[in-house]
Amino acid sequence: MNQPMNQPIRPRNLLCVGLCILAISGCRSAPTRLHSLRTVPAQGTVSYAGPAVRIDAVHLPADMDRAEITTQSAAGDITIHELDHWAASLPRMAQQTLTADLVARLPPGKVILAPLDKPDRALGLNVVILRISSDAKGAVFVASWQAGAGNASTRSSDLVTLESDTAGTPSEVANRLSELLAQLADRIAAQLAQSAASSSP
Repeated sequence: MNQPMNQPIRPRNLLCVGLCILAISGCRSAPTRLHSLRTVPAQGTVSYAGPAVRIDAVHLPADMDRAEITTQSAAGDITIHELDHWAASLPRMAQQTLTADLVARLPPGKVILAPLDKPDRALGLNVVILRISSDAKGAVFVASWQAGAGNASTRSSDLVTLESDTAGTPSEVANRLSELLAQLADRIAAQLAQSAASSSP
């Protein structure tokens, strides 16, 4: 037998509908937050008379090459922050930020902006960040770089370990990574200046 159309809705059904509405509202109230890197001002410009340089690429650990921001503890535990994303490709942002940091540290005209053409004598720099850990105790990464021009011999750096302050939240991770890239720019600029001075007659 068919039930009457005006049969009252049971309270349990109302509760289920209410919970569904609350769940949907909760999802909409948690928008994705975007984070970017920033350029850190230099202490000064180094004296460098060598060839112009271009950051060709910055290679990051595979677990960081993703849209979401990740944090990794010293023990190796990785946390993925689902609602905190990088504003663009992190390797590309790191390349652009490191380039801007070098512009602030080397004399005018000594840094070529990628993807502009690189003259034959100009140095191409490939940077590898081997490991990054960011937790409530601080941020640290291990990095190295290589510089070469055409068929000329390639100059490499030793592995360097750089440290920054507390980086427990995604915003702190973005700030500390910016600071670490600036420290790396300081090291690269100093080594370029030293190499140019030692090779000059």
